[in-house]
Amino acid sequence: MINAIDLAKLRNGEFLQFGTNVSDLVESNNPKGLNVETQHLVFKTKIGEMGELFNTERASPITQELVVLDDRRDRAINGISGVISGYCSHFVPETANAANLLAGDLQLFGAGVARQNLPSETALINGIINDWETKPGLTAALAILGLAPWVDELKSANQTFDQRYIDRTKEYGAANPDTLKAKRDETMLAYYELRKYLEAYFVIQNTPEYQKTINELNALIDQYNLLISSRIKTPAPAPATK
Repeated sequence: MINAIDLAKLRNGEFLQFGTNVSDLVESNNPKGLNVETQHLVFKTKIGEMGELFNTERASPITQELVVLDDRRDRAINGISGVISGYCSHFVPETANAANLLAGDLQLFGAGVARQNLPSETALINGIINDWETKPGLTAALAILGLAPWVDELKSANQTFDQRYIDRTKEYGAANPDTLKAKRDETMLAYYELRKYLEAYFVIQNTPEYQKTINELNALIDQYNLLISSRIKTPAPAPATK
């Protein structure tokens, strides 16, 4: 059978490339002979439509601006995390305790905040800043470590990124009757339909052509599953308690 893959975890460019690869593999194995000509055509068409929308989005001048802004907030959150981690081993107990308190709060939001997709990173950073601004113990810990300027930079970078992301979404929505997300959802459904027919005919006929096609698809899916798993990092070690 065809291996499972969590398509929702693929970024848009990765999803588009995965779909193109799937379409090309099926086409190279003769969709008509595999009895999936109709399903393959629908899927191939959806991939093409999604590609056009994706390229339109990338052409927006705001896109490059978002790359710069995302890098800015990545450096801020990674810098803060690094400073806190270093202070966890500080020789002054009050400093080490403050750092461990902040490190514990960061762990609640998971490891690798900067590696999340763009909207998720925005939400996580908002959550972190909200904790640090509303919980007196955490606010005091930031003051002890002198991290207020870092937090101001993180907050500013994240707010600016979020506003420009919204601006691009509005621009993109005005330019295209179909949104990229909606087209991606349609493409996913077309993929599952194609997969369903391939698996059904494989069970019914079980010919070498079906086995070859499924083996090739599984090899492709394994590569993308590896890509997905490589982004899932193990949680950071707990703060030192000695």
